[in-house]
Amino acid sequence: MKSVNEVSKLSGVSRRTLQYYDEIGLLPPSAVKESGYRQYDDESLRRLWSILFYKELGISLDDIRLLLESPKEMEKEIIRQHKQILLEKQSGLQKMILSVDRILNNEFDISMLRDFDKNRIETMKKTYANEIRALMESGFFLPVVKSGIFPSSISIVKNASNIMNVDFGELISLCGDVMQKFREAMIDGPESLAAKKAVTAYRELINMWLPCDDTAFRKIGQAYLVHKEALDKKTPGLAEFINAAILYVYH
Repeated sequence: MKSVNEVSKLSGVSRRTLQYYDEIGLLPPSAVKESGYRQYDDESLRRLWSILFYKELGISLDDIRLLLESPKEMEKEIIRQHKQILLEKQSGLQKMILSVDRILNNEFDISMLRDFDKNRIETMKKTYANEIRALMESGFFLPVVKSGIFPSSISIVKNASNIMNVDFGELISLCGDVMQKFREAMIDGPESLAAKKAVTAYRELINMWLPCDDTAFRKIGQAYLVHKEALDKKTPGLAEFINAAILYVYH
């Protein structure tokens, strides 16, 4: 167990920030002594690492909370993506060091100007940021995972990527389109034509990679009621709407 002071020294995070993370439920301590001092075990410190990692990516605290509630496979996928950015930066630093050595030896080549081109890294960061945002919003698909019908959101998406011959980002975009159809259909109600189109699009999307009969699809709808908290933070009432729309079409 580590005290607040020890965690602060290890991570560089101030005591006040650790207290704030506790207040908003982002990083509760593992234990609190009678004196009121917080203590953190290895699991809490691992959670703090994830918080700091996501902050490094520019993700808001509200979205970080959603990520921490998501399947572990999702976090691993994000870490793998960010690793590619780190490797690209590492490669750039190595090239810069070689260029510095050449300058110190009074050598210069016009190609050395490429050392300062960060466009590739920025493009990678934007691409991954968009995918991370979509994955987070895929709290929309978390009830599908929790329903027990499918293994995990990431394995589903990767399997679908292979079957449909589209890249990860493109598939996430397709999922986002379905989610937006449901949001727009909320205006007209779960028995509307727009809602029926959203349900049909959702069913077709799932059937692209895994079989899903009427019973399984109704079970997915019910899972939205059980695991609606994260989804309703983004769009209040969406979870109940999805379930009602599915039940209306597949009663």
